[in-house]
Amino acid sequence: GIVGGLIGIGGGVITIPALTFLFGRDIHLAQAASMNVVAFVAIPASIRHWKQGELEIGLLRYVVPFGVVGIILGVLANNMTSPELMGIFFGAFLLYVILMNILRLCTPRLEPESGSTVISLSRGGMIGSAAGFGGGLLGVGGGLITVPLSQKLCRLTLPHAIAVSSGLMCFTSVIGAIAKDVTITSIHDSSGKSLQLLDALQIALWLFPMAMLGAWMGARLTHLLPVKWIRIVFISALFIAAWKYLSKPIQDLFTMVTQLV
Repeated sequence: GIVGGLIGIGGGVITIPALTFLFGRDIHLAQAASMNVVAFVAIPASIRHWKQGELEIGLLRYVVPFGVVGIILGVLANNMTSPELMGIFFGAFLLYVILMNILRLCTPRLEPESGSTVISLSRGGMIGSAAGFGGGLLGVGGGLITVPLSQKLCRLTLPHAIAVSSGLMCFTSVIGAIAKDVTITSIHDSSGKSLQLLDALQIALWLFPMAMLGAWMGARLTHLLPVKWIRIVFISALFIAAWKYLSKPIQDLFTMVTQLV
């Protein structure tokens, strides 16, 4: 919750690896539970950002419709992807985001000046579509996509981009969770058994109270901490998740190459 509110993501980069590796849950089940919790992280964070005057309503009205359609398509693609391949997709995507943020950290840029924001239907559509589909495919809130794209395409400051991300997730998380819940029984785990909706909801029930409290605290910290420290937290959270998902495939690849040699 704190990480989600602080850097404008749904918290799935923490929740999904924890459920998968610490509790041995199927990645699709972990993603379903995470998607059911995202709304409880996004809503209190968005309220806090709105009260701070950081929420760009003009951009939000463009990204939301595209984001809703995108997350439904992303969930359908997720359901057709094997757990092993999904883990690789998740880890590879996180590595890309980590690299982009390290480059920005090493070569700092000035935040856009007030009044330099560029908002249009086409830009909002690109952000919403990418964030929605990516969030549905990976089982996360989509903030990993919304934040950097909002900064790049619309020239938002980091706090404004985080606020827009939280606002978008208020809508996409609810639709995405419903789409995932309705279709979860069509997914089978490694043993061939169908995943059960009740299991995902039980996990989500235990997660959301503290996730809501943490999101409220994290959103407050966004406006108190320097941008540099926010980005460091962002990178740290993603690195942990990426390592968890890619370490085994990398080890398997190394073993295979060694045997061939």
